[in-house]
Amino acid sequence: MESVAQLVGLDIAGELPDRFGLMLDGWSHASVHYVAVFVCYAVDGVAKYALLSMAPIIQEPNDDLSARTHREYLAGVLETFGKALSDCVYLVGDNCSVNKRLDTIMQVPLVGCASHRLNLAVRHHLEQYEEDSAIVQALMVKLRTLKQSSKLR
Repeated sequence: MESVAQLVGLDIAGELPDRFGLMLDGWSHASVHYVAVFVCYAVDGVAKYALLSMAPIIQEPNDDLSARTHREYLAGVLETFGKALSDCVYLVGDNCSVNKRLDTIMQVPLVGCASHRLNLAVRHHLEQYEEDSAIVQALMVKLRTLKQSSKLR
């Protein structure tokens, strides 16, 4: 399995252009903070996204969850693929303070979280169904108790 990962890594490294974007997603589980790093680029006008790393960000005893640690982590990941942090032209991530500070340190724009933009688009689309949604919501409140749901059967 390790050799497959190395071959895929070599393939990604060979395809990466000089300029690209990075998409970050972090989460915590059992007191360990993980970061997934995706690279975003285009080849012949076709958008490509590849997972570069998904690992705990704290590697050393004096590491923390600061933007500095994130920057060092990203630099190490990119070095594996023969790239430098200065090759990154934008970040995609949520609007947390660490990502805001990270984009300032890296001097690249922070593109807002894609899921947040999707949420806004869905809300805009569903505005026309506001009345129906309110009726369904009222019904769901009534169905919360077993006693009430049996009355509606």
